[in-house]
Amino acid sequence: MSLPSLLLVDDSDAILALERAILSGHYTIHTASNGREALEKVGRLRPAAVLLDLSMPEMDGDEVLQRMKADPATADIPVIIISSEKSRAEACLGLGAETFLAKPFRADELLQTVGEAMTSAWQRARTGSLLVLRVTVGELEFAIPLDAVREVLLHPATRPLPTGPAYLREYVEVRGAALCVLDVARRLGVEHKLTRVERMLVVIEAEGVSLALAVDTVKDPEEYAAADIDRRERVGGADHGPLREGLIGMLRSGGRSLPILDPRVFIARGLLRELPAMLEAAEAGRNA
Repeated sequence: MSLPSLLLVDDSDAILALERAILSGHYTIHTASNGREALEKVGRLRPAAVLLDLSMPEMDGDEVLQRMKADPATADIPVIIISSEKSRAEACLGLGAETFLAKPFRADELLQTVGEAMTSAWQRARTGSLLVLRVTVGELEFAIPLDAVREVLLHPATRPLPTGPAYLREYVEVRGAALCVLDVARRLGVEHKLTRVERMLVVIEAEGVSLALAVDTVKDPEEYAAADIDRRERVGGADHGPLREGLIGMLRSGGRSLPILDPRVFIARGLLRELPAMLEAAEAGRNA
C-alpha cells in the first residue's frame, strides 16, 4: 500500500531538509520552494496534505492558501501552516487552513500535527458519506444504500407464488427461510440483459419482512463522500420520475449521475405486509 503524499512548501532548503528527514518513512514527500511552484504541484499531484510556509518569493503562502480554497479541485486538501509569524498564521486559520505549527518545531510536534490534521480532514470528508451497492437492471443502473441490504446471492431456482402482481410471482428458500422474489425489471417495465441463472438477488429487510430483489448485476460495495452525492432536495425537477418517493439523491461517479434509491420503493407498503401470508399460502398449497 502506498504512503499518503505530502507537499512541503518552503523557500528554506534547511527547513525542507528537516521536514523531509522527520516525515520520510511515514509519507511520500514532494517539495516546492515558492508559491507558484506549490500551486502547480498541488494541482498535478493532489497531495493528501500541504505544509505551507508564508513568506516566500513569487507568491506568499497566504495567496497559495486562498487560491487552493477557491478551487473546488483542491479546496478539500488540508493545509498546515508552518511559520514563525504567529499572528499571520492564525489569520490563515480563518482562510481555511487546517492548523498552524510555529517554527522552530520538534520532530514529535511535526509528526503529531500532521497526523492530527490528516485525521481531522479524513473524518470531515466522511461526514455525510454513504456506502452503496451499485446494481444494473437491463440498461438501467442505480445505487442502493448498503445498510438496507442483508446479503447478495446468485439467483437460485424459484417456486411459483400464485398470488401477487406480475413482478412478484416467485419465491425462493434461503437457508430454510422462504423469501418472495421481486423482479425489478418487470417492476420498471424493462428487459433483463442476463439470463435467470446469471442474475443476482439482493436481499433487503423492510418493516421486519425480508424480500429478494432480482437484478442483473451487483458491484462490490463502495463508499462515496458527501461531495459526490446530490441529496434529493438539491436535485432539480419536481417529480424525479415514477420512483420519486424512494429517491435519496443522485450519485456522481465517472462523469455520470446515478439515482440512489431506497429499495422499499419497489413494493407498496400494503403489499409488503401481505408477503408472509402469501408465502404461507404458497407453501401450504405445495405441501397439500
